[in-house]
Formats: sequence, structure tokens, C-alpha cells
Amino acid sequence: MSKRDRALRIAGGCGIAFAGLSAYASYAARRFEDLEPESADVPGRFLDVDGVRLHYVEAGQGEPVVLIHGLSASTFSFRYTIPELAQSYRVVALDLQGFGYSERPAGADYSLTALAEQVARVMDRLDIERATVVGHSMGGAVAMRLAIGFPERVARLVLVNSATDRMLRRSLRLSRLIQPLMPIGALFALQRRAFRRRALRRAVHDPAHVTPEVVEGGFRPRRVKGTLRALGAWLVDRGRDEPLAPERVTQPTLVLWGEHDRWLPPAEGEALTRAIPNARLVLVPSSGHLPLEEQPNFCNRALLDFLGSPEASVVPADYSSTPATEPRQPIDQ
Repeated sequence: MSKRDRALRIAGGCGIAFAGLSAYASYAARRFEDLEPESADVPGRFLDVDGVRLHYVEAGQGEPVVLIHGLSASTFSFRYTIPELAQSYRVVALDLQGFGYSERPAGADYSLTALAEQVARVMDRLDIERATVVGHSMGGAVAMRLAIGFPERVARLVLVNSATDRMLRRSLRLSRLIQPLMPIGALFALQRRAFRRRALRRAVHDPAHVTPEVVEGGFRPRRVKGTLRALGAWLVDRGRDEPLAPERVTQPTLVLWGEHDRWLPPAEGEALTRAIPNARLVLVPSSGHLPLEEQPNFCNRALLDFLGSPEASVVPADYSSTPATEPRQPIDQ
């Protein structure tokens, strides 16, 4: 047998093995995604927006505050934020299309621009004319697009360890290569509890925060059918987004950033604060990428001070005296 024939046989064998592994990984992903939102025990309610069934949690009365979660997250991210803000405000936490317990429609547009437009339509359906919008991580990028595209709908803006356009576009180059490999990656990573724990430990400053309850609460919505397909669509659909210009954000903006974030270092928050004309940066001590969960008392105080100040841009600078008490009982997720 010639070297060429041998190489072709090896290549063919590898191709067959890869196809078999891909088929099994797709099958395993479908088995892992065993939840239907309608039958799952969800913390909130559902709302039909342009034929898409979206899950949201609502609490309190008063001026509205809309909460937007990060990539692969859900309303679970705001379990300490909702009950505290709801003492004085009407709080709506939304699971974006493709995430949490919301529907994952095939062929839908999962770009950040489309998600921002969807938030505006949710506000229409819930009779929210104007709101303070809080976005965490990817949700921050969605919130900024909402503030720029629909400035009359956003009174104030809060960006928590927000994804930036530079970071999102840098990762876009690899997205089309990653998408076909996602079932295999999920088989060896996302579907394994040990990987989930490791991923969360990199997201926080204190590993003690990663309890079994936190792991389960954060990852349970990823078992909703269609999750992997929707995540793959999101990776590619980001290419439809026009470049984001933070300098076009005109609303008073509070930038909250975990000072030990290893995913998005504080330098990203500093650059974002400089780019937004009326923004103030508050670093959250002893926290990583999830400050609302790691330091809820500190963050809730900063949020309430920002929301309650007559001059929206005024944010007290010193939070070092924040008492280390237990946060208000989280909502049942």
C-alpha cells in the first residue's frame, strides 16, 4: 500500500470516527436537554411576544426596573437583587429568547440587536413606558443597544461587568469554527457537573460561593430543549450587529464591576466608563464576574442609591462601610 493510500485510509477512518462522535454527541445533547418550559417548575410567568414564549419574574410596585441576564444565564442571576429592589420598585427580570426558561425558536435572530428590540417589545406588553435597565455581562451589551436604539425607553442604565463590543467582536472570528463542534464540546464539558463547578469557580472570587445549590440553580435552565442549538445561533448571529458605540449612551449610567473579575478585568470597566459621557464606576470588593451574587448587600446599596438619587449621576463613592449582613431572602428559583 502506497503512502498516499495509507494517508487516505487514515483520513477516511478519522472522518468516520468524527462523524460517529458528532452523531453521538448530538444524541447526548438531546437527552441532556430534557426540560420543557411549560412543565418545568419555573419561578415566574410566561409572556407571548411576537409568537415567542418568554419567561419573566415580576415583583414590587413603583418605578420600573428591568433586569437582563448574561450569556447562558437566567433570572437566577438576580435572586438577591429582585427582593431588595422590589421593596420600592416594580422589578421585571427577563429570560431572553434562547436562555433561561424562555423559548428557543429555530431560525430566529439571536443577535444582540434583535434581543434588545425584543426587550423593548416586552416592555410594551407589560405597559412599561420607561425604565431603569440593568444588564449583566452579555446583558449589559443588550442593555446598551436598548439605550442607544430606544433612548426614550431607558431612564437610567446600570452595567454590571458588562460585555464590551471589543470583546464580543474579538471572539466572533472563532464562532463559525466553534458552532459545528458544540455538540462534542457539550458532551465533554457542559453536560458534566465537574465542568460546571470549575466554570463557576473561575467566575467568582471566593470558591465557597459555588455551592451545590448555586451550581444546580445556574445550570438547570440549560436543560431546556433547544439550548445548544440556540447558543450556536447566538454565536453566529452576533455577526449581524453593527458596531456598538458607548459614547452614544446619553443616560446616566452606573458601572458596577467586580474588582477580581478574571473573565472581564476591571480595566474593561474603566474603559467603558470613560467612553460613556455620564457614567460612574463603582468597583465591587471581594467579587469576580458575579458581583450581584457574591456581594449582594454592597451591590443592592449601590443600586438603591443610584435609583433614589435626585441627580441620577450621583453615586456615593465609599461603600467600604457596607455591613456584612445576610442579604434579603432570595426568591425561590
